[in-house]
Amino acid sequence: MAIKLGEMLLKEKLITPEQLDEALKSQIIFGIKLGSSLIELGFITDEQLCHFLSSKLGVPAVSPREMSWVSQDVLALVSAELAGKYRVVPIRADGKKLSLAMADPTDFKAIDEVAFVTGCVILPHIVPDVRITAALSKYYQISGDYRYLRIEGELANKQRKTPVEHVVKKAEKIEIQMMSESGELLNIEIPLEFEGFANLPDIEDGYATALGWIERYSVDRLSLEFASAKNRDQVASVFIKYLGQEFTVGALFIVRNDRAVGWRGVASGKRIEELESLNILLSKPSVIRDVLETRQFAMGILAQTPENVQLLRALGVGFSTPLLVLPIVMVKKVVAVVVVSAEMEALGKRLQELQKLVYKASLAFEMLIIKNKILMT
Repeated sequence: MAIKLGEMLLKEKLITPEQLDEALKSQIIFGIKLGSSLIELGFITDEQLCHFLSSKLGVPAVSPREMSWVSQDVLALVSAELAGKYRVVPIRADGKKLSLAMADPTDFKAIDEVAFVTGCVILPHIVPDVRITAALSKYYQISGDYRYLRIEGELANKQRKTPVEHVVKKAEKIEIQMMSESGELLNIEIPLEFEGFANLPDIEDGYATALGWIERYSVDRLSLEFASAKNRDQVASVFIKYLGQEFTVGALFIVRNDRAVGWRGVASGKRIEELESLNILLSKPSVIRDVLETRQFAMGILAQTPENVQLLRALGVGFSTPLLVLPIVMVKKVVAVVVVSAEMEALGKRLQELQKLVYKASLAFEMLIIKNKILMT
Protein backbone atom coordinates (compact mmCIF):
# COMPACT_ATOMS: atom_id res chain seq x y z
CA MET A 1 0.00 0.00 0.00
CA ALA A 2 1.32 3.42 -1.02
CA ILE A 3 0.36 4.95 2.32
CA LYS A 4 2.68 4.46 5.30
CA LEU A 5 0.31 2.39 7.40
CA GLY A 6 2.60 1.91 10.38
CA GLU A 7 3.41 5.61 10.64
CA MET A 8 -0.29 6.52 10.49
CA LEU A 9 -1.24 4.05 13.21
CA LEU A 10 1.57 5.31 15.43
CA LYS A 11 0.42 8.92 15.07
CA GLU A 12 -3.10 7.94 16.11
CA LYS A 13 -1.65 5.89 19.02
CA LEU A 14 -3.51 2.79 17.89
CA ILE A 15 -0.29 0.80 18.21
CA THR A 16 3.00 1.30 20.03
CA PRO A 17 6.48 1.50 18.49
CA GLU A 18 7.29 -1.87 20.07
CA GLN A 19 4.26 -3.47 18.45
CA LEU A 20 5.18 -1.98 15.07
CA ASP A 21 8.69 -3.44 15.43
CA GLU A 22 7.21 -6.88 16.13
CA ALA A 23 4.77 -6.63 13.22
CA LEU A 24 7.52 -5.54 10.81
CA LYS A 25 9.58 -8.54 11.89
CA SER A 26 6.66 -10.90 11.20
CA GLN A 27 5.93 -9.16 7.90
CA ILE A 28 9.46 -9.83 6.65
CA ILE A 29 9.86 -13.36 7.95
CA PHE A 30 6.43 -14.71 7.11
CA GLY A 31 5.70 -12.74 3.96
CA ILE A 32 2.38 -11.19 4.96
CA LYS A 33 1.28 -7.57 4.72
CA LEU A 34 1.84 -5.24 7.65
CA GLY A 35 -1.87 -4.82 8.40
CA SER A 36 -2.40 -8.58 8.42
CA SER A 37 0.63 -8.99 10.67
CA LEU A 38 -0.80 -6.48 13.17
CA ILE A 39 -4.14 -8.29 13.13
CA GLU A 40 -2.57 -11.71 13.57
CA LEU A 41 -0.46 -10.53 16.51
CA GLY A 42 -3.59 -9.13 18.18
CA PHE A 43 -2.33 -5.54 18.19
CA ILE A 44 -5.40 -4.26 16.32
CA THR A 45 -8.65 -5.83 15.13
CA ASP A 46 -9.57 -6.14 11.47
CA GLU A 47 -12.60 -3.88 12.03
CA GLN A 48 -10.46 -1.23 13.71
CA LEU A 49 -7.94 -1.27 10.87
CA CYS A 50 -10.63 -1.19 8.22
CA HIS A 51 -12.54 1.75 9.74
CA PHE A 52 -9.32 3.63 10.48
CA LEU A 53 -8.19 3.41 6.86
CA SER A 54 -11.71 4.22 5.67
CA SER A 55 -11.69 7.50 7.60
CA LYS A 56 -8.15 8.37 6.49
CA LEU A 57 -8.68 7.60 2.81
CA GLY A 58 -12.28 8.76 2.56
CA VAL A 59 -13.59 5.50 1.11
CA PRO A 60 -16.34 3.28 2.55
CA ALA A 61 -15.41 0.23 4.63
CA VAL A 62 -16.82 -3.21 3.85
CA SER A 63 -18.29 -5.12 6.79
CA PRO A 64 -17.61 -8.85 7.29
CA ARG A 65 -21.31 -9.49 6.62
CA GLU A 66 -21.14 -7.78 3.22
CA MET A 67 -18.14 -9.93 2.29
CA SER A 68 -19.86 -13.13 3.44
CA TRP A 69 -22.35 -13.27 0.57
CA VAL A 70 -22.08 -11.83 -2.94
CA SER A 71 -24.46 -12.75 -5.76
CA GLN A 72 -23.17 -14.74 -8.70
CA ASP A 73 -24.40 -12.02 -11.09
CA VAL A 74 -22.12 -9.48 -9.43
CA LEU A 75 -19.16 -11.89 -9.25
CA ALA A 76 -19.53 -12.64 -12.96
CA LEU A 77 -18.74 -9.01 -13.77
CA VAL A 78 -15.09 -9.50 -12.76
CA SER A 79 -13.19 -12.55 -13.98
CA ALA A 80 -11.17 -14.74 -11.65
CA GLU A 81 -8.02 -13.73 -13.54
CA LEU A 82 -8.68 -10.02 -13.02
CA ALA A 83 -9.75 -10.46 -9.40
CA GLY A 84 -6.63 -12.46 -8.60
CA LYS A 85 -4.31 -10.12 -10.47
CA TYR A 86 -5.37 -7.05 -8.50
CA ARG A 87 -6.76 -8.76 -5.37
CA VAL A 88 -10.20 -7.21 -5.68
CA VAL A 89 -13.74 -8.57 -5.18
CA PRO A 90 -16.94 -7.01 -6.59
CA ILE A 91 -19.56 -6.79 -3.87
CA ARG A 92 -22.48 -4.81 -5.29
CA ALA A 93 -23.74 -3.49 -8.64
CA ASP A 94 -26.17 -0.62 -9.17
CA GLY A 95 -26.74 0.00 -12.83
CA LYS A 96 -23.36 1.00 -14.23
CA LYS A 97 -21.87 1.52 -10.79
CA LEU A 98 -19.79 -1.34 -9.36
CA SER A 99 -18.67 -1.40 -5.72
CA LEU A 100 -15.26 -3.03 -5.49
CA ALA A 101 -13.71 -4.37 -2.27
CA MET A 102 -9.98 -3.65 -2.25
CA ALA A 103 -7.14 -3.96 0.23
CA ASP A 104 -5.60 -0.86 -1.39
CA PRO A 105 -8.21 1.58 -2.72
CA THR A 106 -5.35 3.84 -3.88
CA ASP A 107 -4.42 1.29 -6.56
CA PHE A 108 -5.64 3.36 -9.49
CA LYS A 109 -4.23 0.97 -12.07
CA ALA A 110 -6.53 -1.75 -10.74
CA ILE A 111 -9.51 0.61 -10.70
CA ASP A 112 -8.86 1.75 -14.28
CA GLU A 113 -8.48 -1.79 -15.65
CA VAL A 114 -11.58 -3.13 -13.90
CA ALA A 115 -13.53 -0.10 -15.14
CA PHE A 116 -12.30 -0.70 -18.70
CA VAL A 117 -13.10 -4.43 -18.69
CA THR A 118 -16.51 -4.13 -17.03
CA GLY A 119 -17.62 -0.82 -18.55
CA CYS A 120 -18.67 0.28 -15.06
CA VAL A 121 -17.88 3.24 -12.87
CA ILE A 122 -15.86 1.76 -10.01
CA LEU A 123 -16.66 2.71 -6.42
CA PRO A 124 -13.67 1.55 -4.34
CA HIS A 125 -14.30 0.16 -0.86
CA ILE A 126 -11.67 -0.86 1.66
CA VAL A 127 -11.37 -4.23 3.41
CA PRO A 128 -8.46 -5.89 5.26
CA ASP A 129 -6.22 -8.04 3.11
CA VAL A 130 -7.07 -11.16 5.12
CA ARG A 131 -10.72 -10.73 4.11
CA ILE A 132 -9.76 -10.28 0.47
CA THR A 133 -7.77 -13.52 0.58
CA ALA A 134 -10.70 -15.43 2.08
CA ALA A 135 -13.14 -13.96 -0.46
CA LEU A 136 -10.90 -14.80 -3.42
CA SER A 137 -10.70 -18.38 -2.15
CA LYS A 138 -14.45 -18.62 -1.54
CA TYR A 139 -15.79 -16.98 -4.69
CA TYR A 140 -13.05 -17.58 -7.28
CA GLN A 141 -11.28 -20.69 -5.92
CA ILE A 142 -8.03 -18.75 -5.88
CA SER A 143 -5.90 -20.43 -3.26
CA GLY A 144 -4.43 -18.12 -0.66
CA ASP A 145 -1.53 -18.30 1.72
CA TYR A 146 -2.23 -20.67 4.63
CA ARG A 147 -1.46 -17.94 7.14
CA TYR A 148 -4.06 -15.55 5.71
CA LEU A 149 -6.74 -18.22 5.65
CA ARG A 150 -5.91 -19.26 9.21
CA ILE A 151 -6.13 -15.65 10.40
CA GLU A 152 -9.49 -15.30 8.67
CA GLY A 153 -10.71 -18.49 10.33
CA GLU A 154 -9.69 -17.25 13.74
CA LEU A 155 -11.41 -13.92 13.14
CA ALA A 156 -14.60 -15.67 12.13
CA ASN A 157 -14.70 -18.17 14.98
CA LYS A 158 -13.57 -16.32 18.09
CA GLN A 159 -13.58 -12.87 19.58
CA ARG A 160 -10.82 -10.53 18.57
CA LYS A 161 -8.19 -9.72 21.10
CA THR A 162 -8.74 -6.46 22.95
CA PRO A 163 -7.02 -3.55 21.18
CA VAL A 164 -3.82 -2.51 22.83
CA GLU A 165 -4.44 -0.09 25.65
CA HIS A 166 -2.19 -1.64 28.26
CA VAL A 167 1.27 -0.30 28.95
CA VAL A 168 3.97 -2.11 27.02
CA LYS A 169 7.41 -2.06 28.55
CA LYS A 170 9.63 -0.01 26.30
CA ALA A 171 12.47 -2.00 24.80
CA GLU A 172 15.97 -0.66 24.75
CA LYS A 173 17.11 0.58 21.37
CA ILE A 174 20.18 0.55 19.23
CA GLU A 175 20.72 3.23 16.61
CA ILE A 176 22.01 2.61 13.11
CA GLN A 177 22.97 5.43 10.73
CA MET A 178 21.94 4.79 7.13
CA MET A 179 21.53 6.92 4.03
CA SER A 180 18.14 7.34 2.36
CA GLU A 181 17.72 7.28 -1.43
CA SER A 182 17.60 11.12 -1.39
CA GLY A 183 20.94 11.30 0.41
CA GLU A 184 19.48 12.23 3.80
CA LEU A 185 21.26 10.76 6.82
CA LEU A 186 18.80 8.73 8.88
CA ASN A 187 19.20 7.52 12.44
CA ILE A 188 17.27 4.27 12.43
CA GLU A 189 16.31 2.85 15.81
CA ILE A 190 15.70 -0.90 16.14
CA PRO A 191 15.12 -2.96 19.29
CA LEU A 192 18.27 -4.00 21.08
CA GLU A 193 17.21 -7.63 20.69
CA PHE A 194 17.94 -7.41 16.95
CA GLU A 195 21.63 -6.89 17.65
CA GLY A 196 23.23 -10.22 16.82
CA PHE A 197 19.82 -11.91 16.47
CA ALA A 198 21.10 -14.07 13.65
CA ASN A 199 23.65 -15.94 15.77
CA LEU A 200 23.31 -19.69 15.48
CA PRO A 201 24.37 -22.38 17.95
CA ASP A 202 27.74 -24.00 17.38
CA ILE A 203 29.23 -21.34 15.07
CA GLU A 204 32.70 -20.52 16.29
CA ASP A 205 34.23 -17.07 15.97
CA GLY A 206 37.01 -18.26 13.69
CA TYR A 207 34.67 -20.08 11.38
CA ALA A 208 34.07 -17.06 9.12
CA THR A 209 37.70 -17.14 8.02
CA ALA A 210 37.48 -20.70 6.65
CA LEU A 211 38.40 -20.94 2.98
CA GLY A 212 36.28 -23.92 1.96
CA TRP A 213 34.33 -24.12 -1.28
CA ILE A 214 31.14 -22.69 0.20
CA GLU A 215 33.06 -19.64 1.46
CA ARG A 216 34.40 -18.94 -2.02
CA TYR A 217 30.97 -19.47 -3.53
CA SER A 218 29.28 -17.31 -0.88
CA VAL A 219 31.66 -14.42 -1.47
CA ASP A 220 31.08 -14.49 -5.21
CA ARG A 221 27.43 -15.43 -5.32
CA LEU A 222 25.50 -16.17 -2.15
CA SER A 223 26.48 -13.06 -0.20
CA LEU A 224 25.66 -10.78 -3.11
CA GLU A 225 22.33 -12.50 -3.71
CA PHE A 226 21.39 -12.39 -0.04
CA ALA A 227 22.41 -8.73 0.19
CA SER A 228 20.33 -7.79 -2.85
CA ALA A 229 17.22 -9.76 -1.79
CA LYS A 230 14.14 -7.55 -1.74
CA ASN A 231 11.85 -9.94 0.13
CA ARG A 232 11.85 -13.21 2.04
CA ASP A 233 11.01 -15.27 -1.07
CA GLN A 234 14.21 -14.09 -2.74
CA VAL A 235 16.13 -15.19 0.35
CA ALA A 236 14.43 -18.59 0.01
CA SER A 237 15.38 -18.76 -3.66
CA VAL A 238 19.05 -18.34 -2.78
CA PHE A 239 18.72 -21.15 -0.27
CA ILE A 240 17.02 -23.48 -2.71
CA LYS A 241 19.51 -22.71 -5.46
CA TYR A 242 22.33 -23.85 -3.23
CA LEU A 243 20.49 -26.85 -1.77
CA GLY A 244 19.45 -28.05 -5.22
CA GLN A 245 23.03 -27.92 -6.45
CA GLU A 246 24.63 -29.58 -3.46
CA PHE A 247 22.14 -32.12 -2.10
CA THR A 248 19.81 -34.75 -3.47
CA VAL A 249 16.95 -33.30 -1.45
CA GLY A 250 16.59 -29.93 0.27
CA ALA A 251 13.65 -28.14 1.88
CA LEU A 252 12.70 -25.07 3.88
CA PHE A 253 9.94 -24.79 6.49
CA ILE A 254 8.48 -21.72 8.15
CA VAL A 255 7.64 -22.18 11.84
CA ARG A 256 4.26 -20.64 12.48
CA ASN A 257 2.55 -20.94 15.86
CA ASP A 258 1.55 -24.61 16.27
CA ARG A 259 3.04 -26.00 13.06
CA ALA A 260 5.88 -25.97 10.57
CA VAL A 261 4.62 -25.08 7.11
CA GLY A 262 6.36 -26.25 3.93
CA TRP A 263 7.92 -23.28 2.14
CA ARG A 264 10.19 -24.49 -0.65
CA GLY A 265 11.56 -27.90 -1.60
CA VAL A 266 13.83 -29.40 -4.27
CA ALA A 267 14.69 -33.00 -5.17
CA SER A 268 17.13 -33.94 -7.94
CA GLY A 269 16.92 -30.37 -9.19
CA LYS A 270 13.11 -30.34 -9.39
CA ARG A 271 10.61 -28.47 -7.25
CA ILE A 272 8.73 -30.54 -4.64
CA GLU A 273 5.22 -29.14 -5.04
CA GLU A 274 3.68 -31.44 -2.39
CA LEU A 275 5.92 -29.89 0.24
CA GLU A 276 4.20 -26.53 -0.06
CA SER A 277 0.94 -27.98 1.30
CA LEU A 278 2.63 -29.92 4.12
CA ASN A 279 1.96 -28.93 7.74
CA ILE A 280 3.92 -30.60 10.53
CA LEU A 281 2.08 -30.25 13.84
CA LEU A 282 4.47 -29.16 16.55
CA SER A 283 2.28 -30.65 19.26
CA LYS A 284 3.30 -34.12 18.03
CA PRO A 285 6.77 -35.75 18.15
CA SER A 286 8.98 -34.98 15.14
CA VAL A 287 12.51 -33.98 14.27
CA ILE A 288 11.31 -30.45 13.56
CA ARG A 289 9.80 -30.19 17.03
CA ASP A 290 13.09 -31.41 18.52
CA VAL A 291 15.03 -28.74 16.63
CA LEU A 292 12.49 -26.10 17.63
CA GLU A 293 12.74 -26.97 21.34
CA THR A 294 16.53 -27.31 21.52
CA ARG A 295 17.48 -24.68 18.90
CA GLN A 296 20.18 -27.16 17.86
CA PHE A 297 20.63 -29.09 14.62
CA ALA A 298 19.60 -32.78 14.35
CA MET A 299 21.33 -35.31 12.11
CA GLY A 300 20.63 -38.98 11.40
CA ILE A 301 17.85 -41.44 10.60
CA LEU A 302 14.47 -40.28 11.87
CA ALA A 303 12.26 -42.07 14.37
CA GLN A 304 9.12 -43.27 12.60
CA THR A 305 6.60 -40.94 14.23
CA PRO A 306 3.53 -39.94 12.16
CA GLU A 307 4.87 -36.42 11.58
CA ASN A 308 8.31 -37.69 10.53
CA VAL A 309 6.67 -40.16 8.16
CA GLN A 310 4.78 -37.25 6.54
CA LEU A 311 8.03 -35.35 6.16
CA LEU A 312 9.90 -38.28 4.58
CA ARG A 313 7.07 -39.00 2.15
CA ALA A 314 6.86 -35.36 1.08
CA LEU A 315 10.62 -35.34 0.46
CA GLY A 316 10.36 -38.62 -1.44
CA VAL A 317 13.03 -40.41 0.59
CA GLY A 318 13.03 -43.73 2.43
CA PHE A 319 12.87 -44.36 6.17
CA SER A 320 16.55 -45.31 6.25
CA THR A 321 17.69 -42.02 4.65
CA PRO A 322 19.62 -39.76 7.06
CA LEU A 323 18.60 -36.10 7.25
CA LEU A 324 20.27 -32.98 8.55
CA VAL A 325 17.85 -30.46 10.05
CA LEU A 326 19.07 -26.97 11.03
CA PRO A 327 17.22 -24.09 12.72
CA ILE A 328 17.17 -20.49 11.56
CA VAL A 329 17.15 -18.57 14.83
CA MET A 330 15.96 -15.01 15.38
CA VAL A 331 15.86 -13.41 18.82
CA LYS A 332 16.43 -16.83 20.41
CA LYS A 333 13.42 -18.21 18.57
CA VAL A 334 13.38 -20.67 15.66
CA VAL A 335 11.54 -19.01 12.78
CA ALA A 336 12.43 -21.45 9.99
CA VAL A 337 14.03 -24.85 9.45
CA VAL A 338 16.36 -26.19 6.74
CA VAL A 339 16.24 -29.90 5.84
CA VAL A 340 18.69 -31.75 3.57
CA SER A 341 19.44 -35.41 2.86
CA ALA A 342 22.67 -37.15 1.89
CA GLU A 343 24.87 -39.98 3.12
CA MET A 344 25.70 -39.64 6.81
CA GLU A 345 29.40 -39.00 6.19
CA ALA A 346 28.60 -36.33 3.64
CA LEU A 347 26.17 -34.61 6.01
CA GLY A 348 28.83 -34.39 8.69
CA LYS A 349 31.32 -32.87 6.28
CA ARG A 350 28.85 -30.25 5.05
CA LEU A 351 27.44 -29.28 8.45
CA GLN A 352 29.56 -26.16 8.94
CA GLU A 353 28.95 -25.03 5.38
CA LEU A 354 25.21 -25.17 5.95
CA GLN A 355 25.51 -23.40 9.29
CA LYS A 356 27.32 -20.58 7.54
CA LEU A 357 24.64 -20.41 4.86
CA VAL A 358 21.92 -20.26 7.51
CA TYR A 359 23.84 -17.50 9.29
CA LYS A 360 24.03 -15.45 6.10
CA ALA A 361 20.32 -15.92 5.45
CA SER A 362 19.54 -14.68 8.95
CA LEU A 363 21.59 -11.55 8.27
CA ALA A 364 19.61 -11.08 5.05
CA PHE A 365 16.40 -11.12 7.09
CA GLU A 366 17.91 -8.52 9.41
CA MET A 367 18.71 -6.30 6.44
CA LEU A 368 15.13 -6.57 5.18
CA ILE A 369 13.77 -5.54 8.57
CA ILE A 370 16.07 -2.50 8.72
CA LYS A 371 15.12 -1.51 5.15
CA ASN A 372 11.45 -1.65 6.11
CA LYS A 373 12.13 0.59 9.09
CA ILE A 374 13.84 3.10 6.79
CA LEU A 375 10.71 3.21 4.63
CA MET A 376 8.65 3.83 7.77
CA THR A 377 10.80 6.84 8.75
